[in-house]
Amino acid sequence: MSSDENEHKITLPPGSRFRRQAGPYDLDTGRPCYAVQVIALDEKARRRVEDNSQIMGTPGKHFYVWDIKNGSTWPVFLTLTVDGVTVGKDND
Repeated sequence: MSSDENEHKITLPPGSRFRRQAGPYDLDTGRPCYAVQVIALDEKARRRVEDNSQIMGTPGKHFYVWDIKNGSTWPVFLTLTVDGVTVGKDND
């Protein structure tokens, strides 16, 4: 894994939660497409990661919120994307 790929990975320690507003969301078009990739020690640890991300807001002003909890006993690594483009922890 290159250092460029590493700088966009978010480390989520065991038992911790990552929650952050991702950005605006259009209910009519379903865009942009927000996603999270989870890298874990094994499949058992990956299955213990809960993705409770959701769309929030008021009519005409919706936004997407990433809400991920690591229920495993191992750290996991997250990669966040918007329309397939990797973003960093602070949307850089």
